Amino acid sequence: MDSMPEPLKARFVSHALYTKRDIGAERFHVSNPLVFYSALLGRRIVVPIGFETDFASIPWFLQSLIQVNGPHIHAAVLHDFLCEYKSAFGIKQQQADQVFLEAMECLEVRVIQRRAMYRMVRVYQSIKGWFQR
Repeated sequence: MDSMPEPLKARFVSHALYTKRDIGAERFHVSNPLVFYSALLGRRIVVPIGFETDFASIPWFLQSLIQVNGPHIHAAVLHDFLCEYKSAFGIKQQQADQVFLEAMECLEVRVIQRRAMYRMVRVYQSIKGWFQR
């Protein structure tokens, strides 16, 4: 009896290292490629060496609850990359945000934290879109 192959699961294929851009800067560079396979998109995403990120843009008043460079760090870098290059991937903002959620799940970020971060991203993108009209 033929069996259907099991669908590929979302996963990080490699984890990146990050270097601070300048002393005192809040920006970082990817030091080696970050590779993620997204089951939602059905493709591999490679964040290249040199890509610049600020990790997660957490408002100062929430940073006591959610760290900028917490367990979600690779998902945040992936999300920054997808937001910047979404047209090259042929995806919309909502899909980039959903991949962020998918990546946080792979990193085993606590359910309540990943849902809160996803909601914050969606609200921010809605507000940003409203002002760009």
